Amino acid sequence: MRSLATLLACCALLAGCNGTPVRDLSGAADTRHLDEAQQRRWHEAQELDRALRNRGVLLDDPEAQAYVQSVMDRLFPEFRGSIHVHVARSSALNAYALPNGSIYINLGLLARMRNEAQLAMVLGHEATHFIEQHSLRQRDSADAIAVAGIATTVLTGIPFSGQLLALGAMSGYSQDLERAADQGGFRRLIRAGYDPQQAPEVFRLMREEVDALDIDRPFLYSSHPRLSERIETLGRLAAQPDTPAGGRSGREDFLEHVGRLRGRLLAQYLEEQDYKRLILILEDPKRRADYPPESDYYLGEAYRLRNQEGDQAKAVAAWERCLANRPDFAPVHRALGLHAMRLAQRERAIEHLRRYLELAPRARDRAYIQRYLQRLQDTP
Repeated sequence: MRSLATLLACCALLAGCNGTPVRDLSGAADTRHLDEAQQRRWHEAQELDRALRNRGVLLDDPEAQAYVQSVMDRLFPEFRGSIHVHVARSSALNAYALPNGSIYINLGLLARMRNEAQLAMVLGHEATHFIEQHSLRQRDSADAIAVAGIATTVLTGIPFSGQLLALGAMSGYSQDLERAADQGGFRRLIRAGYDPQQAPEVFRLMREEVDALDIDRPFLYSSHPRLSERIETLGRLAAQPDTPAGGRSGREDFLEHVGRLRGRLLAQYLEEQDYKRLILILEDPKRRADYPPESDYYLGEAYRLRNQEGDQAKAVAAWERCLANRPDFAPVHRALGLHAMRLAQRERAIEHLRRYLELAPRARDRAYIQRYLQRLQDTP
């Protein structure tokens, strides 16, 4: 396995070389005829790809992987085989492009989208960074370097030093280059027949999260003011007279291939004890309807972790809703059983904990739950 030092060295090299004249790529054939600066960036990006793969960054889900790649190929058919999309395990709301055509989209962004058109907008944006070789055009690196020394997991869920963020592809490009990527992504969205009204929606999602969670340095796509500007820009593009009306959202296909990842993301948020994000996503019943029936279990756990006044009652109500909708979901029986045990509700606790073990016979905490059950059964 390549060391973290190798990974960071690749990032440091990728952050340099911004004084060379740059030409756009017009198709897959162009990737075989690169100039010296492009070849150097390409090789360094491949090193970074290998390091990320070896560090277990990628999501092991061939179906989701194939689906997002198919959307990219629909957007950029002339680059088929040259732009490779990877789904990363990180729960961060993020995506980024490397100079060799590797596009990374985090589970935390993919599973939060609502349809294929929204996915197409993000993929189109990132692929435009690659096609127009923005990593070589990047001039505004001061903002990225300003965060050097701050350990972060914003991209991959793995702490890296500020050297990683010095790469424009991972810290956000200059405002002009981001605007160019938005415009390029929007053009591809329209050309592929998607609904232009969906273009700003992912950025609205990001802005809402920035505001609700009071995030100082949010994601790849920068601050609230810049997110607001980008929403307005994409909204204006969608409203132009020559922009086709309608188009496909691709919601059904998206849900077929990505919908099941939403439960996985909720479980990951819980494992990270990110109760604020769980409450933000699930407290609104309309939004919760986009998530699987067991989402109420995760909302209940988020209330339990937050533990503000009234949260325990909210947690129990959420768990009871989950039980009504998914009576075979093992974790909710564990939650209700432990809650009943704390309240000395012996029979109810035994009922739920037994059911938990029946539904999850290989549970990691099986030995602990069995001890709890024995103690409850021994109590008169």
